[in-house]
Amino acid sequence: MAERSGKRQAMKLQNDAPVYMTMTGNRRQETGNRSDASRFWVPLAVFFLACSLFAGCSRLPVLEDLSTMKYTFFNQDSARVSFPSTYKGKIAVVSFIYTHCPDICPLTTNNMQRLQDTLAAAKLKGVEFVTMTFDPNRDTPRVLKEYAEIRGIKFSDWDFLSGSDANTDSVTYAVDVRYFPHDSTYSKDGTLSYYITHTDKCILLDREGRVRGEYSGSQLDFPAIVKDLKSLE
Repeated sequence: MAERSGKRQAMKLQNDAPVYMTMTGNRRQETGNRSDASRFWVPLAVFFLACSLFAGCSRLPVLEDLSTMKYTFFNQDSARVSFPSTYKGKIAVVSFIYTHCPDICPLTTNNMQRLQDTLAAAKLKGVEFVTMTFDPNRDTPRVLKEYAEIRGIKFSDWDFLSGSDANTDSVTYAVDVRYFPHDSTYSKDGTLSYYITHTDKCILLDREGRVRGEYSGSQLDFPAIVKDLKSLE
C-alpha cells in the first residue's frame, strides 16, 4: 500500500504542477523548472539589492555632462576661475542673474542665501554656491562684489562669476538658459541702459561637474533641492 501511495503521489505531482520532484528518504529534492527560476531570480535579487544600496547616487539622472568644459571666468575678487573644473570634488548650486534685474534675480539671490543658511544649520558641508552673470559688460567683478556685499553674502563658499560674452554664451547654452536684452535706452550722459529677458533657472552640479537637478531660482523648492543635495553627499 505504501508503494502504491507513493506512485500515486508522484503521478499527481507530475500531472498537477510544473515543478517535478523525486522522493529520497524523507526529503524531497526539487528539480526542473525551479532550478531554471533560480538562475533568473537570484541575479535579479542581487540587482535590486545593489540598487537599494546605491539609491542615493542613482536616483538623480544626469541631465547634462559639463565635466569636459573649461571656460575662464573671474570671481568677485578678480581671481581666475575655470568653470566647472574649479568646483570638481564639490557639489555646486549654480544660479544665473544680472545685477540690474528688477525682479527675478533679487529673488533668486535671496533664495540662494536662504539655502546657504539652511545647509549651514543642517551641517551639510561641501556645497559651493556659484552665481554667473549673463551681463558681463556691466557686471564686472567689482560690481558683482558690491552687489553681494550689500546683501551681506558670505563669500567663504560662494563665487560670483563674470566672463567674456563667448564663454557666458557657451555655458548658458549648454544648460538651456536663454537671455536677450530689450527695452534699451540711453541716458543723458550717453550711458546705455537696458533690461534682459531671461530663463529663471538654477542648476545642481555633482562632484564630477554633471547637471543633476534644475529648479526655478525665484521660486525655489527648498525641500526638493535639499533632498537632492543630500542624495549627492
